[in-house]
Amino acid sequence: MRKIKKIENTIHHDIFYPSSKEVLEDIIQKEELNYKSNEVDNSKVVILPHASYEFILPLLVNTFTSINDNFEKIIIIAPSHLNKINGDSTINLFAPEYDAINTPLGVLDFDSELLSNNFSPLMRNNTYFEEESSFEQLYIMVKHYFRDKTVLPICAVINSSTDSKNFSTFLNKIIDDKTLIIISGNASSYQKQDISYKKANQFIKALENGEKLLQLQKKNIIDSCASGIIDSIVKTKLYKNCSWDIKLVEVEKQISKNITNEGNYDKCVYHISAKIKEK
Repeated sequence: MRKIKKIENTIHHDIFYPSSKEVLEDIIQKEELNYKSNEVDNSKVVILPHASYEFILPLLVNTFTSINDNFEKIIIIAPSHLNKINGDSTINLFAPEYDAINTPLGVLDFDSELLSNNFSPLMRNNTYFEEESSFEQLYIMVKHYFRDKTVLPICAVINSSTDSKNFSTFLNKIIDDKTLIIISGNASSYQKQDISYKKANQFIKALENGEKLLQLQKKNIIDSCASGIIDSIVKTKLYKNCSWDIKLVEVEKQISKNITNEGNYDKCVYHISAKIKEK
């Protein structure tokens, strides 16, 4: 019997990005005018921020216009900002229970082969995806730039070196040189500007120097939400003989209700766009 495809609708539109297909395509195409001269490269791992398109669209478009589309798999990995649900204490990797998502730009299919793999450590649980807008922000970009490609979305909770090792072991089983991995993560958390700035700079230096990010996070030196994911990626074969090329770092000065002085923001978060490059 033919399996009926389960399709879920997006839920974060109008908050993080427009719900109108026409408006989305218009703002993306207008932003593309700033990056006509972008050179296309063969980067297989990229880091992109998550926030409202109001703040991150230039970073997203700048990166996607420079990605070569000669790949067969796309894996989107984002951290969970949600505490684990009771019963999930031993599970670190989650995938949606549905098979595709209906975005304003059309239906984006998930990689059914990888999702149905009986040996996969992924637990299918929608709750983690309902709470994470970062996936939808990237689904839009994938649908716009790589129309017919399928994706494997993974929500990851990587808190230890063991978690990181297990995740990289799983990734090495499913990736090859035709795989694109998109990591969703910010350079710092949303907090007082001086602290956020310091931690973002520490994160960038650690990334460039190949330091173990989870160790630095436990010491409260950095606080990037993607630290554990990045530690896992650098253990995979895609990162072999590579380093990080940090293209853009921009600050999102989110205005809270308490502004100390006119023009000074009391809190902010730093966004990053990076790719791996061969040494």
